[in-house]
Amino acid sequence: MQMFDLLVNISPKQKVFLSAVRAAMEQCFGADQRRIDHALQVSRYAGKLLPYIEADPVLTLTSAYLHDIGIHEAERKHGSNAGNWQELEGPPIASAILAELGAECRFIELVAEIVGNHHTSCAVDSAEFRIIWDADALVNFAEVLPAKSAEQVEALLRRHMVTEAGFQIARKLFLEEGKS
Repeated sequence: MQMFDLLVNISPKQKVFLSAVRAAMEQCFGADQRRIDHALQVSRYAGKLLPYIEADPVLTLTSAYLHDIGIHEAERKHGSNAGNWQELEGPPIASAILAELGAECRFIELVAEIVGNHHTSCAVDSAEFRIIWDADALVNFAEVLPAKSAEQVEALLRRHMVTEAGFQIARKLFLEEGKS
């Protein structure tokens, strides 16, 4: 979190809370390092977007850490980690984690709403949701975009990214750096 501490105002108490959320996410995923790394990458991109988008940093980063928290339960119950199952199974787990950490009810509801819709574009009309949408896309695109032409990448980014800051980071990552 040090990278954006200077750009986004997060109190010491909030930093402790976010560290606890991160630890709870890591404990929930256990030995699944791939999922932990994904959540950490999404939180890093969310942190990079926060200085450019007026949003609640604690809500945003909490949602980033917990956005995929329902994957294991989706796989266990439904035999699939498809987005719709993650959206169904994630909110109760995220809510339980946050309640255990002493979060306020309204905060828990907002995180659960983002977690429960993070694969559904325009499902939630909030800056925090838009940041999570773009941050998750930035991580996921790293796997799928290298096989596409520059024109295909540009078209996909224009269709998918919902914040200007996210779009510019994506262009830099997948078009400008890809040329060198």
